[in-house]
Amino acid sequence: MSFISNYRINQVRNDLELLLILANRDISVRYKQTFLGIIWAIIKPLVTMSVFLFAFKNVSNIKDLGGYPIQLVIFSGVLFWNFFANAFQFSSNSILTNSNLISKVYFPRIIIPISALSVPFIDFIIGFIIYLILSLSLNYPISYQIMYLPVVFLFLALFSLGLGLIFSSFAIKHRDFLQIIPLIVQYGFFITPIIYTSNELISKSWFQYYLYINPLVGLVEFFRFSLIRGYHILSFYDFFISATISIVVFILGLFIFKYKEDTFVDHL
Repeated sequence: MSFISNYRINQVRNDLELLLILANRDISVRYKQTFLGIIWAIIKPLVTMSVFLFAFKNVSNIKDLGGYPIQLVIFSGVLFWNFFANAFQFSSNSILTNSNLISKVYFPRIIIPISALSVPFIDFIIGFIIYLILSLSLNYPISYQIMYLPVVFLFLALFSLGLGLIFSSFAIKHRDFLQIIPLIVQYGFFITPIIYTSNELISKSWFQYYLYINPLVGLVEFFRFSLIRGYHILSFYDFFISATISIVVFILGLFIFKYKEDTFVDHL
């Protein structure tokens, strides 16, 4: 029994070391041969926010969003979406981009899509620091609600990874799934309250069905709730719906990935 226990501990240790190695490699490759390096993680969300601020204030003449600072609403939405989009895309493509590694040596394949979340996570941390600076510069200090941030981020990560596991499992054999990914990222940005709030939609008769179809709605609004003082549009029940769907998607992704894992080498 002690031998079995020691073997499992060593296996977990080896898997963790491999996970850290792959994560470190992905982070290094992300900004390799770029002059600004990791500064791009700051530039991209700031540029995106500036573009939409220009459009809202100069084209649509929108000065605020639901009574909340327009800068914080947009930047928090962009910060949220950037993590989801990158985590979903990287994890979906992770098996194919590591095909040489998979065909040479055996290890738990689940490590690869999990390690793919390292770069989006680092970008998120940097963007979050910029958000804090922006919030303080607008005299809008962070409140105690920020304690909920790890909770909503966990569900966001589970949903992103679960979706990535599903797509990575099917994309090995059916490359059409790779064509669907950018469509989800591109059009999902506009059908999710990223640069607007759910306040414009909550009165619609179809809104409750919308929550079930797009769980990111409840997640992004709870994300803003944890960051913007006084922000409260959706109920905790709405967040519960999104959180539950996120868990279901993650479990489904694990099941499909595990079911198809042994066939990956055959289609690479």
